[in-house]
Amino acid sequence: MPRTAQSTHPSQADADKSGGGWIKALVVLLVIGGLVAGGAIWALNKLGDLSLFRTSGCTASSSTGSMSLDLEQAKDAATIAAVGQSLNVPTFGIEVAEATARQESKLHNLSYGDRDSVGLFQQRPSQGWGTTAQIMDPVYSSTKFYQALVRVTGWQQLTLTQAAQKVQQSGTPDAYAQWEQFATVITAVFTGSAGAGLGCTLDGPTFTAQSKGSAVLTARGQTVLDDMRTQFGSANVGKITGIGSDGLSFDVAAASSLSGTAATTRAWAYANWSAAQAETLGIAQVSFGGKTWTASDGGSGWKSDSAATANSSSVHISMVSGG
Repeated sequence: MPRTAQSTHPSQADADKSGGGWIKALVVLLVIGGLVAGGAIWALNKLGDLSLFRTSGCTASSSTGSMSLDLEQAKDAATIAAVGQSLNVPTFGIEVAEATARQESKLHNLSYGDRDSVGLFQQRPSQGWGTTAQIMDPVYSSTKFYQALVRVTGWQQLTLTQAAQKVQQSGTPDAYAQWEQFATVITAVFTGSAGAGLGCTLDGPTFTAQSKGSAVLTARGQTVLDDMRTQFGSANVGKITGIGSDGLSFDVAAASSLSGTAATTRAWAYANWSAAQAETLGIAQVSFGGKTWTASDGGSGWKSDSAATANSSSVHISMVSGG
């Protein structure tokens, strides 16, 4: 009998075997993928504290809410509040200034703007606010804003946006109102009434090593002290004690004219101001009232600290050693 032609198609058994192989391969790939993903998650958890995996910036918190700022915004907001305190401007006036700067420049010290406007408040040299160089100094521009504000008749009885508009004469007079809540929180933090209200994750800046030489403090430490006196006013910065033998740390108390709650509030203003300046001035650690803020873990905010450096009467500031 003639032979029948053999089929070129695989048998059912072969097909089943082939399909099973693909399934097994897929299962293996899924298992390997899961292990890789799990390892990546574990690594991110372990490495999450490295600056490579962090987003820099600050969170300001008070009893009325929390606000996010970038590092420059925090630094400039702290300066605006400090200058307001140096001039004994009421809290509402500082809120007006913070809201105005947030609207005009997003709290960045801009070297440009509409026509010849520059700086935090977008003040114009051609309108008598000062020279461009002067206005670009945040202490000068803040001072000029406050001086203009307190000259407005009945300004404390106005709304925040009305008071801001009286100074700024903006083409969008109602725009300041949107920053009222923001300004309330920021002002509470940087005037000290919110207590330990600022957490900042830094960009991990590096600084050269410094020694104090024949001076009492290192140049970096002296700069911090000088800036604090410039912004808060020398008369508003109290006694300096506890200077470290290496010149890298010191304690600063509230002015002797303050006592009780007022002194504590002012000290918290110093403390939060210092945390906001850490990125540019090289501050490593700030302690006050049993709490410590550390630059390397600043995003976690202020932590309880029973160590001797967590002072209850003076703010303790330590500089990075550098190198």
